[in-house]
Amino acid sequence: MESKRLLVKAYSIPHNLEVNELIEDYMRILNSILEDSWKNIEWKRNRKRLIPFLRKDKDFRKKLRDKNLRGWVYSKHYVDSAIKQAYSMLESWRKRYLHGRTGINRPELKRKFVRVKETLYSYRRCATKT
Repeated sequence: MESKRLLVKAYSIPHNLEVNELIEDYMRILNSILEDSWKNIEWKRNRKRLIPFLRKDKDFRKKLRDKNLRGWVYSKHYVDSAIKQAYSMLESWRKRYLHGRTGINRPELKRKFVRVKETLYSYRRCATKT
């Protein structure tokens, strides 16, 4: 059986913009989404262990989005991006948990970052345009 490989690219782009506040707000929202999603995991007992099931229904995602858009001063796509990132982190944690490579604790954010869709920025001649 073939195993699928995923290529992930991350770029640090030099700029002279003040983005510290955006990064802090994005991390706060991402932590909030992770916490809310973690609280809503349904745990079912299998023979020897607990199996986590993430809520992926449209209503739950809409509630997450609406809750985190309140007071958000930046573009809405950052909240959508944070929701997508949180689900990606939880899915990755779930897969590692089921294979016995991690414990039952919630995944933690270690580095500060902001995920921006490729279609929302361009980088030419050492300058960004958003």
